[in-house]
Parts: sequence; C-alpha cells; structure tokens
Amino acid sequence: MFELDLEWPVATEYVVRAATRPRGDRAIYVGKNAAYTLRKPLEENPKLYLEFANLDGSESACLKFAHSYGAISDLRYPLQDPGTLDSLSQWRGHIQNIRDIIKLCELGRARPSEAFRLFGKRDKLLGGLQAYVSMESPRFPPTLKIRCEDLVPGIELQAVQSILGGRTTVQCIECPRWFEIGAGARRSQSKFCSTRCKDKHHNRLKAEAKRSRHA
Repeated sequence: MFELDLEWPVATEYVVRAATRPRGDRAIYVGKNAAYTLRKPLEENPKLYLEFANLDGSESACLKFAHSYGAISDLRYPLQDPGTLDSLSQWRGHIQNIRDIIKLCELGRARPSEAFRLFGKRDKLLGGLQAYVSMESPRFPPTLKIRCEDLVPGIELQAVQSILGGRTTVQCIECPRWFEIGAGARRSQSKFCSTRCKDKHHNRLKAEAKRSRHA
C-alpha cells in the first residue's frame, strides 16, 4: 500500500548564503552552474530517517546532507524560493519533526497507553503524500497506493514504516547518534552504533581504570 519509490533531484553543487527570510537566517541554494541527477535516496539508504534525525542543524551538516541526498525542496523550478523553503530554520524544523515522529512511534510500540495519553488526541500529520488507484497487472483489480511526492514526507513515511514494522531506535552510549536494532538491523542487545564507537568506549574505560590505579 505504501510506496517509497521517490525520485529526487540532487544537484552537483550546493552553497549556503543569506536567506530571503527570516532575516538573519542562512539558506541552501543550488550552485550557479550545477546540474541535476535524479536519485532514489529512500532506496539507497533504508535508514535515511535516522541520518536526517541525527543532523545537528548546523550549516555544514545540512550542506553535507544536501550534497548526498538533495535539498529539502525541489529547487529546479523558478517559483521555488530556496531562500525561504531551504532556510536552515526550515531544515531544523523538519529535523525536529522527524525526531518527534520517531518518539511517537517508539513510545506507541513500547507503551501504547502512555503514548495515547500524550498523543492520542493530536494526530501527527504526514505531509506531501498522494493517494492513487493503481492498476499493476491485467490479472488483478485496482489497489490503493500511497506515495510520497517530496523528500521530507518520504523520510517521515520511512520512519513510520521502519519503526511500526518492528525496528527500534536507540542512542549510542558513546556518541549521540541514534541507530536501529531489530529485524534487518543491528542486534537487539547492541549499545553502540558502530564498531568504532564500541572500541572507543572500551579503550576509554581501560584508560580511566589505568589512571585510577596509578592515582
């Protein structure tokens, strides 16, 4: 029923300069002589929602994400004003929204009664989704399909599908990054997002123990 088959334009160059509004903000623009390629970021990275949620909202982090997966709005069209739509304040708002969706879905799976108490009367709107009646085969009747039309709604839908489908997001005990555990992800006992963090954590504990012995 839900499809993440989104093609999204990624420019060969993005730059950051003053935003149109709000005044004093910065925004991501397409470079002057940049070309576009169409990519499928949600297929390329099944954990894109976690990568987006882990952004700190800084200029460098958002710019790096844009170079990998595209801006948060389709900037190919003249009527799209990147100085407003792709301002860093817009990026930070979307990042927080993805974090809120993760929190709602995680809490809803683990403690439904508490989630209902906190969120039951306030449905979370997923924007940018379109419903289609789709004929996919001459042998079967039409089916209902829901597709995302833009990158951010696609990231939202990916988060909901992943978490409600049985995966859990936890925070690495060594760094602030979130990562998935469960079916198709890291083991449910995992406490680290990577082997690098695991080694760093244990090496730090060894160093601290050594210093305490010689104190």
